[in-house]
Amino acid sequence: MNPSHKALREGTREDHERVDAAFAAFDLADRRHYAAFLHAHAEVLLPLEAALDAAGAEQITPDWPTRRRGAQIREDLAFLRDVAVEAPQAEPVQWQLDTPEAVAGALYVLEGSRLGGKFLARQLPADFPRAYLASDQAAEKWRNLLDHIDMILYEPAPLQSALAAARHAFAAFERSAVRWVQVKD
Repeated sequence: MNPSHKALREGTREDHERVDAAFAAFDLADRRHYAAFLHAHAEVLLPLEAALDAAGAEQITPDWPTRRRGAQIREDLAFLRDVAVEAPQAEPVQWQLDTPEAVAGALYVLEGSRLGGKFLARQLPADFPRAYLASDQAAEKWRNLLDHIDMILYEPAPLQSALAAARHAFAAFERSAVRWVQVKD
């Protein structure tokens, strides 16, 4: 594990645990719960991917366009369009991705979530859509991203900026999960 990965992992451990706990409230074997789960993810993922596009994420990881999962989550939600869930009120998240370090922190959260998604996809019933959760990432893509991030976060100040962006992303996912879990039933 490279130094910046270790620092990001340790520095966001509690944030990550809160997000995992918030999303654990969804029963992924229930279509309505799963639809709400996907909506909660989409509420954060789609604007965050747009913000990363605008911030030039491909300067951090040149393969950024192939890493986006917005199309996959839209595909899964379209498959579940017959499942009625009413969107809770939400304030749009303001993304401050104005430095390479902030972009790196946000990418760390999004790409790290893909690893957990593969595990969650195994819990889904066979007839549920899984393009978003099962969107595969070769192990070397994760390592390559971490190597790119490590080249940026070799000093304390940039690392703090990345940690702030990562915590902001985790908090956005947590708030979305808490809102959407209330409409699943």
